[in-house]
Amino acid sequence: MQNSLDTLSQKDITIRPIKGSDTIPVRHAVLRQGKPIEACYIPQDDLSNTYHFGLFYKNQLTGVCTFVADQSPLFKDSNQYRLRAMGVLEEFQGLQFGKLLLTYGVNFLKSKNINKLWFNARIVALNFYKKNGFETIGTQFNIPEVGPHYTMHKSLK
Repeated sequence: MQNSLDTLSQKDITIRPIKGSDTIPVRHAVLRQGKPIEACYIPQDDLSNTYHFGLFYKNQLTGVCTFVADQSPLFKDSNQYRLRAMGVLEEFQGLQFGKLLLTYGVNFLKSKNINKLWFNARIVALNFYKKNGFETIGTQFNIPEVGPHYTMHKSLK
């Protein structure tokens, strides 16, 4: 596998809407390794206002992200969405696929006039999200069976 997006052919990369059930293999491999497949589902997966996107490299699903309507009490903004279950298969990490996928999702939400995007980020992903314009709020907290997190956010106005 080549080591940067610059050396990959852009024509081999597509991002498109997918179904919640399509996200499960990537979620399981990246976010819920060693846990039962049932741990990969989120309650909002099948709601009409939930959006799932997949990044395909040479027609292989390599990354996923899910955006759900969810108001956090930490923010006064109306029209908030929450990023859930974003991940890129390990063998495709470091190729900027995550950045492409996140940027695509943010632009989609902006087109829907969403004001705020927030989420709970794993500690290992903090720098990735900071490099993509998100900031932390509050203190570190633990999600049982997952690990330490920070809440992160970005205004989309």
